[in-house]
Amino acid sequence: MKILALLALAIAAPAAGQTEPHYEMRAAFDPSGALEADVEIVLPPGTREKTFLLSRRFELRGVMLSGASLAGVTAAESPVEGLYAYRFVAAPEANGPMRLRLLYGGPINPAEDNGVRPLRDDGFELFIDHMWFPVGADIQTRFTLDAEIEGLAPDLVVVAQGEVTRGPTSVRIRRDYIDIDIPMVAMRGLERAEAPGVEFFSRDLGTRLSTFYIRHSEGAARYFERWFGPLAQTVRMAVVWRDRPMAYARTGYTVFSEGGRSAPDYPESGAARHAGHEVAHAWWMLASPITDDFWLVESAAEYCAIRYLETALGAEAAAEMIEEKRRVSADAGPVMGHGRPNRVQLYQKGPLLLVDLERRIGRPAMDRLLAEMAREPVHTTAVFLRLLTGVAGAEVAAAFEQALRS
Repeated sequence: MKILALLALAIAAPAAGQTEPHYEMRAAFDPSGALEADVEIVLPPGTREKTFLLSRRFELRGVMLSGASLAGVTAAESPVEGLYAYRFVAAPEANGPMRLRLLYGGPINPAEDNGVRPLRDDGFELFIDHMWFPVGADIQTRFTLDAEIEGLAPDLVVVAQGEVTRGPTSVRIRRDYIDIDIPMVAMRGLERAEAPGVEFFSRDLGTRLSTFYIRHSEGAARYFERWFGPLAQTVRMAVVWRDRPMAYARTGYTVFSEGGRSAPDYPESGAARHAGHEVAHAWWMLASPITDDFWLVESAAEYCAIRYLETALGAEAAAEMIEEKRRVSADAGPVMGHGRPNRVQLYQKGPLLLVDLERRIGRPAMDRLLAEMAREPVHTTAVFLRLLTGVAGAEVAAAFEQALRS
């Protein structure tokens, strides 16, 4: 790696009252899959130190700073391999924001294919796992975004968060709400369906799987709005064609994988649960992804998906799913007390603990508890237990915490 420039950069003062980081991204792709990027990060006043991660496949071409200095560059192998960690510290005399501008370039595709390559024959699929933009080392730095990305062929249909403006070979993305990622799908042949608050994209809206997803994405959105309140943003959902059956969600944004799910015997209940889970993330996305509080993202969304499944397809469909989770999670171990829970703890045992809590305190109390939690600006286990104490008493809250740790 070569740092070609370390320069002081004079930039105008930030908007008054800035409390969250803001990213300004200018990026371009060429036909070979090379990325050239210019990313400016404005950190709120009072930030004294911040470390960012970027894949080592990118060469850092320049660093320009205001109110900060580059204190160190080290190799890092977590949360994925092949990273550089760049540590910035505030200048001693600085009393305003830290402004960091990184210019870098390199191949968008990693050397090894994990089943979700950013650039494929049908277009791009980009998200945080590719480490293609400076990611806060805590993997939970949330920021607002203005991005302009060039080099996108005119026939690529772009799906992203926020306000999306398509140019002949570019896209402008403006996101005035915070999230941890810059996710984007830009693929050929995507068709669009919409309902109030939901947009759905697929290469074939008429497939059995797409029909299920469209039906239950809209159904789940309406169900959860009645429970938690109106959607804060339009939920955009895209089905991509790749072998790896991985789905993921960000605020107002979900990507499903075709991934073998088009088999004629794939049950509607599977698609209904899947859509319900991902739509539920519109409300359940705030807990830290690297601590044991992460159950409040995935376990809560999965419990909500079970509730939606019961409403959409009946109590028997929900009961079958609950019994399967009990079988799979028999030896799951504790959800909390050891850092981020594993997949079985998150998606199987955690939702069951919420099912059992509902049976103990009753559905009306459970509905009130989750509605209050969904409105909280910070999602931690401590906040959840405080609200549970208010709804059902300290004894119930203590028993639930013990269940999380058992």
